[in-house]
Amino acid sequence: MTNKQEDRREASGEEAQDIESFLEQKAQMERMFKDKFTKTLAVMFTDLQGSTSITETMGDLTGRMLIKQHNDIVFPCIAAHGGTLIKTIGDGTLSHFETAQHALRAAAAIQRGLDELNLTQKPPVPILVRIGIHHGPVIMEKNDVYGDVVNTAARVEAAANGGEIYLSEAACQALEDRAEVFCKFAKNATLKGKKEPMSLYKAYWNPAEIELERPSAEPARHGISPSVKLALLIIGPILAAIVFLQIGSLLSEEQAQDKREIQYEAK
Repeated sequence: MTNKQEDRREASGEEAQDIESFLEQKAQMERMFKDKFTKTLAVMFTDLQGSTSITETMGDLTGRMLIKQHNDIVFPCIAAHGGTLIKTIGDGTLSHFETAQHALRAAAAIQRGLDELNLTQKPPVPILVRIGIHHGPVIMEKNDVYGDVVNTAARVEAAANGGEIYLSEAACQALEDRAEVFCKFAKNATLKGKKEPMSLYKAYWNPAEIELERPSAEPARHGISPSVKLALLIIGPILAAIVFLQIGSLLSEEQAQDKREIQYEAK
């Protein structure tokens, strides 16, 4: 082997070591980045429905008053359930929570608070808010969040109507107690920026809606239904009478048989 061949061999070996070292450093940096900047959270978007048209129709002052009333309910609800308000976006909010359960509790509290406001204070225009929740890994930097989970949460919110709470399937599956706030599959929707349709779930915060949408409970859980009880009250005595008559008939036949046997023996 010539000196040039040996030099080339040594150089290629050094290059291989450099590549391996680079790949190791790259993997280490990715782990450090993931540990420091990536976290699994529930992301929630809210949006005040029709705020632009409200301002155009009712005037800037009325629009600003409605937004303040909106903020006075939304902000405390987020904080009360362990959420972090990241920013306001026009007439909407972006916040994150440690769990999907906390995010859903905050969303339900927001809708109940706004519903009470609309009923008691009767603003010039009802304050209706759309809410969307998604769950997954996000990139965190300086109290802000980035990534596909954030974008998807915004799309989930846009798919809802005023007064509704929508969750992605990932958020629904991440709930610790699905019975706390009743959730039900709503629809499959192709969201902006997504190739495949996503399953969206609606959370019901209004007791009247829950009664309409919740499936009927199993009889074993709540005992015998009123209709069954009524049927037993009507049919029960009839069955008892039939059984009594059948027993009486059998007894009469036995007595008649006994008499025939005595008469036969006497003969």
